[in-house]
Amino acid sequence: MSQFDHEDLRVYQAAIGFVAWLQEVTPSITSKVSACDHLARASAGVPVNIAEASGKRSMKERRQFIDTACGSSLECAACLDVLSIRNCLPASRAHEGKGHLSVLVSMLIGFRKSTGHEVREDGAAYATADSKGNRVWFDHEKLGVYRKALEFVAWCGRLRASGCVPRSTATSLDKASTGAALNIAEGNGKFSIKDRCRFIGHARTAALQAAATLDVFAVRQAESKLDVAEGKDHLADVVRMLVAWERNLEKG
Repeated sequence: MSQFDHEDLRVYQAAIGFVAWLQEVTPSITSKVSACDHLARASAGVPVNIAEASGKRSMKERRQFIDTACGSSLECAACLDVLSIRNCLPASRAHEGKGHLSVLVSMLIGFRKSTGHEVREDGAAYATADSKGNRVWFDHEKLGVYRKALEFVAWCGRLRASGCVPRSTATSLDKASTGAALNIAEGNGKFSIKDRCRFIGHARTAALQAAATLDVFAVRQAESKLDVAEGKDHLADVVRMLVAWERNLEKG
């Protein structure tokens, strides 16, 4: 017998199921990069926000917590992409985890739509495809700016593996590159334009931080002759695309 009402919600059980899956998978993550901390925090936040949502009497408040849970689920999906690209997690496990999260996001969207004065759960289809009709897990995966952000994540991974940069620089680039990708994914899932623009701004800030980190490294290690131009080219594209995205949203 459940001690709390939210424990009977299928969406809550799915969120706890993902936490359990992640607990099983975590030992196979070969390197503890920034995405690991984000993944642990965001995955724990999903069931917590669902529980809080179920206890709210106001429909507006309830939906705010559901939206936060949905955003954290999308953040988890982006973390799995980053870990896969950085070769910290086998692609097959990342794919498996994104499958769990896709079901969870579907349930959260249905929960949000059906939530009125009484808490209830209805189904909601969540399936998407790219421009060629191929199945993808989430809408943000179709965004050119997200794919470009992941390209920079991969570039940073290669840079770190080369051993050409100090650990402090590699850590700063890891945090900034991960932050850009995660904020794009989470922002794309926001229901209000204001919230979406806020996360786009966070992503742009992360990209600019990464660009400045590369400039500082280039000045301090001029004798290394390491060319950071490719990384900055990726970042310039990311920032340009983010600015254009935000402007289009503001125009309505």
